Amino acid sequence: MLDKKSFLVLLLLIMLLGIGLAFISNASEKERPSLYTKSLSFYEDWQVPKSLYGEPLKVAKAKFVTGVYGGRPVIALRLIMSAGWHSYWYFSGAAGIAPRFEWGSSPYISVGEPLFLPPKRFVEPGGPTYGYDGEMVIFIPFTFNDTFENGGQRAFPLSLTLTLGLCKDICIPASFTFSERITLKDIKKSPAQIWLNKALSALPKPANEKLFVKEVIFSENILQVAIAGDNLTKPDVFIAGRDGDFFDVPEIIFTSPKLWIFKVSALPADGSFSDRVLEFVVEDISGAVFQTYQVQSDKPINE
Repeated sequence: MLDKKSFLVLLLLIMLLGIGLAFISNASEKERPSLYTKSLSFYEDWQVPKSLYGEPLKVAKAKFVTGVYGGRPVIALRLIMSAGWHSYWYFSGAAGIAPRFEWGSSPYISVGEPLFLPPKRFVEPGGPTYGYDGEMVIFIPFTFNDTFENGGQRAFPLSLTLTLGLCKDICIPASFTFSERITLKDIKKSPAQIWLNKALSALPKPANEKLFVKEVIFSENILQVAIAGDNLTKPDVFIAGRDGDFFDVPEIIFTSPKLWIFKVSALPADGSFSDRVLEFVVEDISGAVFQTYQVQSDKPINE
């Protein structure tokens, strides 16, 4: 049995221990939200764009994600739009506002050409335009310059203003400004890599014998585009040219399992497409391919 004095000492020790445990528990609870928020701030927070007039435009949201693609670091700009709204491909078509990228100068990285998913075609009063509704992802590969010490833990700045058109009944210029500090470890251990891999798998592949542009001729404001491949099902073709070029909706004029020929009414910005190099994205049920092709003139397509 404990005497009264011993009992009081034991009780005091128990009370002090309880206060200490409560302090540790409260400290842990206070730390968790800040660590959680820090983790989410780069990968999960969405940003609302500003309109040309500087007002928030709550019809879209975007976030900035990094990861690895083909062994190289890559940025993915993921944009989600409200129902009925759309934005544009790098060649917007008869109207629209193509995305524009303004990078903050950095001694650490060199930015590559943006990579786009195959677009959709929208029929608008001025003619067809090309872009995306629902969700749009733009990929930007980059490399590190020699001045970057590749230690894995060193943070480096990435600064980008993305300007694009968000359109429904009217088209509104809007911009996102991203300013991030990340490390090589953030890139290599990105929690978004699984999503990124799936999104990247939809990029157009290089043209190959299973799907490719066989021939393109131009005559009297008509482009004839021959698409060749294996077991063609229902190919579609998107053409990108210079600012001011116009391409109407392709019309099918010949089909077979190995060759489809399209007729496209086209108006060049500089008077002729002959000998010009155009860019083509061709889609079929098997996927999409990308190819450049130099236009020929006054030569019938060999069926």
